[in-house]
Amino acid sequence: MSGAQPAPAPAPLRLSERIVYPESPRWRDGALWFSDVHDHAVKRTTADGCVHTVVGVPGRPAGLGFLPDGRLLIASALDRCLWTWDGEALTQVADLSGMTRGFLNDMVVDGAGRAFVGDTGFNLMAGEEPRPGQVILAAEVPRTREFRTRVVTRDVVFPNGAAVSPDGHTYWVAETAAHRVSRFRVTADGDLVDRCTFAELPDMPDGLCLDETGALWVALLRQGEFRRIGADGTTTDVVSADGRLAVACTLGGHDRRTLFLCSAATTMADLARGVSNGLIHTLTAASGAGWP
Repeated sequence: MSGAQPAPAPAPLRLSERIVYPESPRWRDGALWFSDVHDHAVKRTTADGCVHTVVGVPGRPAGLGFLPDGRLLIASALDRCLWTWDGEALTQVADLSGMTRGFLNDMVVDGAGRAFVGDTGFNLMAGEEPRPGQVILAAEVPRTREFRTRVVTRDVVFPNGAAVSPDGHTYWVAETAAHRVSRFRVTADGDLVDRCTFAELPDMPDGLCLDETGALWVALLRQGEFRRIGADGTTTDVVSADGRLAVACTLGGHDRRTLFLCSAATTMADLARGVSNGLIHTLTAASGAGWP
């Protein structure tokens, strides 16, 4: 990391509260969609800050992404399944429990509708000893709507927030327990190869998002801040979560330059019991969204 001082950031504005623990935010159809993990529901919030429940997910929602036809794809942590929500029905489309060692975690869906789903490998909140996780590729067969799944990379240390480039050729993932973000090349078949370290970090990275310049905004969980890390791996901006856990972030809004910051007033011990007070703030970013 460069020794240059990051640019000062304006204070973010509070958008929404009365949330338990917001994760995996995604901008779609004029609203911010997110998993309220410990309330076991997918929710969305609009520009007025009102929070609406979209659908309950008993298996605890984690990663979210939208398929090309507009259906919402949901990874559920505890039962380790993939579900779709079409606005009316929650439908299980894949059972990944036989492939996983930990919980399903964050997820990103590329422009072709392929989902890259993180398997944590171990239960961090229960204090289990770390063991390698993996990334699972789930791709729908158009004519049958059957999801085919396979592991596309192993030895990822607690995969968490993820992003994919607009051309679908590059994939980034936060390795939370290793304090780093890694980058992979995505092959035509969806394999993740040519791994390298994009950034070494002083704390546990959680959610992240990509902007149009190739920089990442990364939430540093316990350090309670959001960092923008340029394509060269240097930190350019830092935004404080004001004493809260920094959980996840995404770019959205009408011009895709609104940075949505998800945080939670809780402790790691309380969070293990599902006790948390989640908030969503916003600020205007210098660079807009990349993908998704």
